[in-house]
Amino acid sequence: MVNKRVTCSGCSLLCDDIIISTDGLYIDEVIGACLKGKERFDRVSAKNRIFNPYIKKNGELIKTTLEEAFEQVFKIIKNSTKPLLYGFSTVSCEAQLKGMELACLINGFIDSNSTICQGKVLNTSKETGLTLTTIGEAINKSDLLILWGANAAESIPRLLNKVLFSRGKFRMTGREIKTLIIIDPIKTASFNVMGVRDVALQIEPAKDIDLIRVLKDECCRVNSFPDEGVAGIDKNDLKRLLLHLTGTENGIIFIGQGILNAQNGNSVIKEMLELIQLINAKHEKGRISAFMLGGHYNMWGFDHVALSNYGINHSLQFTNQQLTETSDTIISKIEKDDFDCSIIVGTDPISHFPKQLSKKLISKPLILIDNTKTATFHIADVIIPSTLTGIETDGLAYRIDHIPLNLEKIINPPKNILSDEEIIKKIIRNLKQG
Repeated sequence: MVNKRVTCSGCSLLCDDIIISTDGLYIDEVIGACLKGKERFDRVSAKNRIFNPYIKKNGELIKTTLEEAFEQVFKIIKNSTKPLLYGFSTVSCEAQLKGMELACLINGFIDSNSTICQGKVLNTSKETGLTLTTIGEAINKSDLLILWGANAAESIPRLLNKVLFSRGKFRMTGREIKTLIIIDPIKTASFNVMGVRDVALQIEPAKDIDLIRVLKDECCRVNSFPDEGVAGIDKNDLKRLLLHLTGTENGIIFIGQGILNAQNGNSVIKEMLELIQLINAKHEKGRISAFMLGGHYNMWGFDHVALSNYGINHSLQFTNQQLTETSDTIISKIEKDDFDCSIIVGTDPISHFPKQLSKKLISKPLILIDNTKTATFHIADVIIPSTLTGIETDGLAYRIDHIPLNLEKIINPPKNILSDEEIIKKIIRNLKQG
């Protein structure tokens, strides 16, 4: 057995301090990983791992050969005029690029999980601007951390351990000088890490925008404080929040899924980004940054690959093998029935989408490329198993703070199982050969 330091692809934090013990064939021990990371490494031999290709015959999934599965994929795509490609947040950037090439070749529409997640913040920032930061800056410089609609303790387990409890280059006292503020309608597990100097604000549901607007108004005035509370937060806590926002040297607002899923989600995001820009314009000694908490380990990779190759970060529609302008997203395409087959890569839309959207996906031929049995697995027409990137295959991924990292291969994949990139390359090659 050999001990190796590796990067974990269990979530978007991509922790690079995990120690594993391996003989090149199996992973014997994992040291330093959280539960999500441990689950990722355990997936190598998990009971729900997909080891064989499948084809649906007479309503039942039947094991088949890789050649027959590719032949069925070829037939479905050749009979399609409006193919839909979706997922790509749990594959390498190389596979994402090949997915876009496939979409271009077959005149399809391709989108990633980012569209219904943190990609909303990126899209809104085109109007407002966006101040970002990195994990390194959060560790070394931050003195204020705000979890807004985010349960980091469970969604990205080691994040607070890194940015809140660690001692940085310019914050040698670490936790003692850093203030944590949580704004959430639900008392989540993240509340359990709060100390004496921290501020817990249980806001009324769907009232985030009211709080943000009050903060914007007060930040525009000199030495002004509200006379009453808002959104279930009393005036004293509101004053403390204002003082922290305007007095921080290096503050970070962690934008969670709770904000993105609000009924007036896009308006909330816009108002929040405007608040950050407003505070920074008036700040004399510091700044506030936004930090987007996406969960999938390479969600940002798709946005960066799409932006650098096609000039837009999501929702790519190809016609006559050329990128065309569209206002559609994965949701609107399915809602309008504007597709006749789907290619799902590394995600589980049947579990994640509302029932009416899942029904529409099921009604058309569905090709699944994945390594784990999910709800989508059981309704797919063709299934091609893939390797685990960062364990059985190497590749590039973008960390939660938009820093690119190379994921290295640790062990060999099971026999006859290809990487996502190799699978899509083979589909492209078969289509070109006719």
